[in-house]
Amino acid sequence: MTPSLLIQSLCNRTALLALSIVLAGGCSRVDHKQSALDPKGLIAQNQYDVFMLAVWITIFLFCAVGGCLLYVLWKYRAKSDEEAKEIPPQSHGNSKVEASLIIASSIILVILAIPTLQGVVLMNKVPDPNDEETLKKLKLDRSQIDGAITINVTGKRYFWVFEYPQYGIVTANELVFPVSKAVRINLRSEDVIHSFWVPKLAGKMDVMPGHENFMWFIANQEKLLTRIDKDGVPYTEGVEQAMPSVHDGKMRTAVFKKQNFTDEFEPVGGLFYGQCAEYCGNSHAYMSFRALAQTDGDFDSWVGRMQDAQNPNLQPGPYDPQKDYQSGAVVLFADESLGDNVLREYRTPDGADRGEAPNLSGVWEKAHSDNYEKGKILFATHQCGQCHAVNRTGIGAKGPNLTLFGLRTSLAAGWMRNDEENLAKWLRDSESVKMGNLMWNGEGVTDDHPLRKLKDDDEKVNLLVDYLLEQK
Repeated sequence: MTPSLLIQSLCNRTALLALSIVLAGGCSRVDHKQSALDPKGLIAQNQYDVFMLAVWITIFLFCAVGGCLLYVLWKYRAKSDEEAKEIPPQSHGNSKVEASLIIASSIILVILAIPTLQGVVLMNKVPDPNDEETLKKLKLDRSQIDGAITINVTGKRYFWVFEYPQYGIVTANELVFPVSKAVRINLRSEDVIHSFWVPKLAGKMDVMPGHENFMWFIANQEKLLTRIDKDGVPYTEGVEQAMPSVHDGKMRTAVFKKQNFTDEFEPVGGLFYGQCAEYCGNSHAYMSFRALAQTDGDFDSWVGRMQDAQNPNLQPGPYDPQKDYQSGAVVLFADESLGDNVLREYRTPDGADRGEAPNLSGVWEKAHSDNYEKGKILFATHQCGQCHAVNRTGIGAKGPNLTLFGLRTSLAAGWMRNDEENLAKWLRDSESVKMGNLMWNGEGVTDDHPLRKLKDDDEKVNLLVDYLLEQK
């Protein structure tokens, strides 16, 4: 092949490659569940802007260097066999060209370094609410910073603990936050190195034992409400559709209703997908989490429900015959149908006078189904409470906190849809779902442990499922 034909062939292939990339880009969507190319928060947008700046600089350099190469190949090609045999004059180089390239490279590095360093500073420090100039530059209101909430995130093998110290509550694997407020994230690990990654909101930060890292984010509600349909056409959702409330189960219902759990796009705009991005063991790939955006009112309602559920002073106590009970009161009273000395919860819809015991008066009703109460007994006798906290903070618990578990959209640290079928599968044999998980492989869990014997006991599994999913 002659040099001219070779150059023409290279040009044709380059053109075809460029055309293919353009066509492929036009047919694809960037709003995948964990796409960094679809920022919905201030920090994520800043990181996206720096990334795109680097991309355009790279494209410019590619075109400039590639263009020069093609120009040289074309201009100085051998036009005949005799010319090809000639030895070109030898030269050392051109000092002016070399100096110019060094200066140009330095300028390009400065252009890229300045926004990069600004982004690093931004990510590692929440803006000062008194710094009006910075707030104006970032298009933030003072109230968004003054009302910031703090969440202590602890990485464990293989799940996430979310503690809200301002509110005295703890949950796991689903981070609920107000869309209008900044969220401070304190990151720590109890075992090995993890990495907290929520690409659409805040990027990635390592979670290390013995060291606390920090990041923060604030969602962009306008972008959160903007969605893309299956044909790639943008449209705007209402607040109720984009951010269904968590505290009353509407978020769970909406997520389950709109699509399959394994679909590659979010079912609602207020649901963000996160992941451990640092290899941490057998089930590293299954260590996910969810971030759920809420309106201020819905977030306050969720916090209120969590506080009530985890307040030991609000837990039902034994029935007192010398006490009058107001409407909605819940007490513990013996129910022989469940076994000797077993207490179950009773509720009075309209109140009860002193002496009107649950076994003597019709003013009381069972607070939960029989299956719930039997599952509660199994939860205790199968030693589940040694690792899981229910209706208490249990910050030091080995396993995920299960308070209001029935309101969650996922289980197994975001790996499965939280429904009856998947929960039963998890309880029967969690090792087959998430290899290496410590519920199945933890200290003291042997083949004689009650948990492992659930594999062949559908009745007990179904009772535990009823108990757990009624936590709402």
